[in-house]
Amino acid sequence: SWMERLGVFVRAPDLWQKLARVRSVVFDKTGTLTMENPQLVNTDALNALKTDERDALRRLVSGNLHPVSRSLFEALGATPVEVPRSLEEVAGQGVKFTADDGVVWSLGRPGWVAQGDGDVVFAGDGQIIAAFRFREALRPETLTAFDSLRSRRFAIHLLSGDREQKVAQTALKLGLAVDEWHAELTPAQKAEHVAALSSQKTLYIGDGANDSLAFEKALCAGSPVTGRNFLEHKADFYFLGNSLRFVPRLLEVARLRQRAVRRVFGFALSYNIATVILSLTGGMS
Repeated sequence: SWMERLGVFVRAPDLWQKLARVRSVVFDKTGTLTMENPQLVNTDALNALKTDERDALRRLVSGNLHPVSRSLFEALGATPVEVPRSLEEVAGQGVKFTADDGVVWSLGRPGWVAQGDGDVVFAGDGQIIAAFRFREALRPETLTAFDSLRSRRFAIHLLSGDREQKVAQTALKLGLAVDEWHAELTPAQKAEHVAALSSQKTLYIGDGANDSLAFEKALCAGSPVTGRNFLEHKADFYFLGNSLRFVPRLLEVARLRQRAVRRVFGFALSYNIATVILSLTGGMS
């Protein structure tokens, strides 16, 4: 089918009925609007780490599937190590573990364990060791998809747990108004924003563990297939590939299907009424 050619696969049998009611499309940023793994910009901060610090960072990212962790894992040489039993992941915040010597190592958003001027902060016992910055690229044809959605009068929103400055840059590229994007959101806050848009019947597209609560509040949801496998099993549909060009097409087809169903129903109703009238007036047996 054309959907499979675009890399879209339906999981929910009632997807088309849901999509026909959608009036607002909500996107996560990292890994959804942007490519899966961002590029580390300040590699010097990584190279300056001591041996024990590199080992601790490798343990933090080796078993974690967040795009930032995967990028750091590759920058460290993509050599897997045993994940500490004490490793703890806080959705929307970061990861941490306690080493055998009692040191608490952490990697997460600035302000979670330690402040820092970067996208993520690496710390030991709450003291900043390094702040890493990343460069993100939008998925191909994202701007085209957004223009097409706007032309069809769909409302568009961007919800992200990333820093405000980074989200603002992405929003500017996409032409989003100030009230159409929000940054530094927790998973619960994402869900609250989606719930507030319930009157607009939302389609939510996200890919991370911090999008799970928002999925539950949306009318329907879609997820890109990544190496993380967080939300494909919860999504109404999932998609392969890098492009978002299928989104407006998916919504347009849903509306065309709805119109076709209504016309067929209208024809069937008219036909049966005419048949009953002809039968009652003796026009037919």
